[in-house]
Amino acid sequence: MPKTKNTSDFEMVLEVHNAGDRVFLRSILDAEGIDYFIQGETVAPYIFNSVPMRLMVKKDQVAQVEVLLGNFMQSSAYGGIKRMIHKR
Repeated sequence: MPKTKNTSDFEMVLEVHNAGDRVFLRSILDAEGIDYFIQGETVAPYIFNSVPMRLMVKKDQVAQVEVLLGNFMQSSAYGGIKRMIHKR
């Protein structure tokens, strides 16, 4: 994410603990032209993915992302349960 973006324009949509899930999410969101960043992605691998990586999406694209990821099941070792932060 370029430093010129205002982080208050973004909203957390979901959390992942697995690098594979992060890469999968990136491929989908990049293909759809979604404006996002993943908070914690540079730190999590160094602390054994014990903290979540948070998918932060531009507020006006949250509904579109929830539709795209509606059936996304995380492969995380921390339960493998879909954890959408909120549903509209």
